[in-house]
Amino acid sequence: MSNGMNADEAQRAARINMGGPEQLKEEIRSVRAGAWLETLWQDVRYAGRLLRKNPGFTAVAILTLALGIGANTAVFSVVNAVVLRPLPYRDSSRLVQVTTNTAMFPDFILGDSWIAFEQIQKNATAFEQTTAYRQAQMNLTAAGTPSRLSVIRVSDGFFELFGATPELGRLLVSSDQTENQGRVVVLSDALWRTHFGADPSVIGRSITLDKQDYLVVGVAMRGFSYPDDGELWVPLNLTKDERANITSFNNQVVGKLRRGATVEQARTQVAVIAQDLINANPALKEGYALRATTLLEGRIGHVRSTFLMLFGAAGLVLLIACANLASLLLARGWGRQREMAMRAALGASRARIMRQALVESCFLGLLGGAAGALLASFGISAFAQIAPGGVPRLNEISVDPAMFWFALGSSLLAGILFGIAPAWRASRSDPNGALKEGVGGSDSSIGGLRRPRLGSALVISEVALAFILLIGAVVTAEGLVKLLRTDTGIRTDHLLTFDLPLSETTTQNADATHAKIQDILARVRAVPGVLDVTATDHAVLGGTIYMMSGFTIEDAPTTKSAVARNAHVRDVSPSYFNMLGIRLLRGRFFTDADVSNSQKVAILNEAMARQAWGTVDVVGKRFNFGNDKKPRWITVAGVIADTREVGLSSAPQPEFYFPILQGGVGSLHMIIRTAQDPEALASQVSREVWTSDKDQPVTHIATMDELISKQVGEPKMQTALLNFFGAIGLGLALLGVYGVVAYSVSRRTREIGIRMALGANRFDVMRMVIRQGLILAVIGVAIGAAGAVALKQVLQNNFTVANTNDLATYLVAGVLVIVVACLACYVPARRAMRVDPMVALRYQ
Repeated sequence: MSNGMNADEAQRAARINMGGPEQLKEEIRSVRAGAWLETLWQDVRYAGRLLRKNPGFTAVAILTLALGIGANTAVFSVVNAVVLRPLPYRDSSRLVQVTTNTAMFPDFILGDSWIAFEQIQKNATAFEQTTAYRQAQMNLTAAGTPSRLSVIRVSDGFFELFGATPELGRLLVSSDQTENQGRVVVLSDALWRTHFGADPSVIGRSITLDKQDYLVVGVAMRGFSYPDDGELWVPLNLTKDERANITSFNNQVVGKLRRGATVEQARTQVAVIAQDLINANPALKEGYALRATTLLEGRIGHVRSTFLMLFGAAGLVLLIACANLASLLLARGWGRQREMAMRAALGASRARIMRQALVESCFLGLLGGAAGALLASFGISAFAQIAPGGVPRLNEISVDPAMFWFALGSSLLAGILFGIAPAWRASRSDPNGALKEGVGGSDSSIGGLRRPRLGSALVISEVALAFILLIGAVVTAEGLVKLLRTDTGIRTDHLLTFDLPLSETTTQNADATHAKIQDILARVRAVPGVLDVTATDHAVLGGTIYMMSGFTIEDAPTTKSAVARNAHVRDVSPSYFNMLGIRLLRGRFFTDADVSNSQKVAILNEAMARQAWGTVDVVGKRFNFGNDKKPRWITVAGVIADTREVGLSSAPQPEFYFPILQGGVGSLHMIIRTAQDPEALASQVSREVWTSDKDQPVTHIATMDELISKQVGEPKMQTALLNFFGAIGLGLALLGVYGVVAYSVSRRTREIGIRMALGANRFDVMRMVIRQGLILAVIGVAIGAAGAVALKQVLQNNFTVANTNDLATYLVAGVLVIVVACLACYVPARRAMRVDPMVALRYQ
């Protein structure tokens, strides 16, 4: 081409001539963008070469970032799955649950009466659709080994509200409430696959639930389960009395908000409905209220603060890692002052130098983030192993794209956080001084010595954050130890427990049920290796218990109310107290003579006796557990010592015990004391039960040690994670102290040589170096102590923590941090001791 232009340049000139000034501006922007990308790519390649030239620094930096980013990414994945991600239902953000609170049971969240449900359907205009359901347990028999299944009884529109569709057959429809006597059933996909082998011919077949036949009409879509443990769905058929009972709070109500409606509007409307129900029904006393909350909040509200706290702890680890890397980069930047001065002398602007430094730190952040994502994937698997079964949405926690996007964002953010200070420092270096005096320049001279203030500040912040994490780990660990050492008041060794769920048809005949209990007790007691066996209506240390209220105290002291508020209730067989080693304070235990046609008796615990009568001398006293029209007077036969039968963390509550053979039995729980390993007898005990009744399910077989382990599952998880974060934080703080002290020793080599030439011995030099790190650690501990005080207050509201002597805890943790800091200073101190004065005087 003429004028020396190539084809591309000629085409560009033609476009500019045709387009005028605007085209010229566009071409200039295009050229600048291309030049910017080209220089950015050069910066990335240069950063890669630098990291390859310093493999030791690169390995330490990547490992530091991997720990910080990996911990954050793993915890984020858990928090995202449990707390942040929408529920897996159609329009889940519009789903709201309505619950009941009462003055009688202020600490419990109850369901709603059918009357309240109908009023919500009619008058709560914020909802476009509502449905109700009840949870039940039913025995599946005549299909292999008897099984206890979670059955959900649902009203019209249940599946439509959640957007569920059938995988096979159909779902429940309105006519199912009346046709086939309401005995139709929809299977969950999981049950269909595990129990029925994914057999399509199950549609139209009958299955036996609680000795009644149900017609299988469909299988729900794969992945659908509401509530979480739902395995079967049947129509909700209520009797006339059940529909009319205003105080039967057994129906769980879920509504879908109209588009544009808010939860606040729903709350206001259900509050008005509750007040109207109080006005129209004297049976509802003051304190009755209806509450509306989002379905997600109802599912995860009790664990939200715990997981957010853990996320915050992981965030502290990342901040420590960033401070650590910032101090390392500052030290590394001191050795590159001549390079940066040369760049500035050749015309590089401060912005250009700063960009180069930030590209290097972000590139390093991405490498650390990649390693962190790998660690996070392993961390998620480890969390699934230590997480207690009560964690909501546990099956939704997995490695997903959101985890990798979070890791990427954390990497870039970390690169900027730990790179901004070194980049700013590099951009402000004086080229004249650096080129004249060499690396270190005036910093290496005695008179011009300047302490690395920014690096010291970063190390102090590391130590402070690590101390806060350490205190959190210590107090939760102390809380767990205290919980495990809790005196339950019962003997928990060599115990095997299991449930024997009774069908509704079985419990309708009390005499037959009592005979069945006695037969099973006799058969199990005869098993070799069984020392004793007892029965109760629900598990000991299982986390649940029955509660009743409204009973009247006879001869109550004038200082006590004649009407008791509420108390725990347990039905037990005569051997219960002796087998569990519960102390008798007054009166007697139950005997085989306490049966249905004998005098009605009860045994109280000490807390119940003192609440009702103000003393434990209450044998022979009576209380009424019925009503004025049909009183049920019960005589106190004995008083026992208080025990913790619900949970380790639950203080003893007022409780009374009934003979299991004296009243109706709704459920049955067996406890066996063995002479050997309890687990070894599990299969033999099950066979003895099936010998008595081939259709009797045996469920929840576990040793008492396993039940206790479940009780402490959440505190164990909290303690394990906080201790892990605390260990990482302390290790990174150690590395930070080491880095800044080693950096200081390198800069002060000439000064140290002069000191030694003037008479200082090696131990004086060691003390000087260790003192520098010790001062940083002490300042960091002092600052961290203030943060730890605030942290403990937050932990007490969300975690199981020990109420121990704060001063002793802080002193022990502070001493540990200071000792670790001294150890971190030892290596650079040893290096300083070996400085040769003659060599140091010639240094630079």
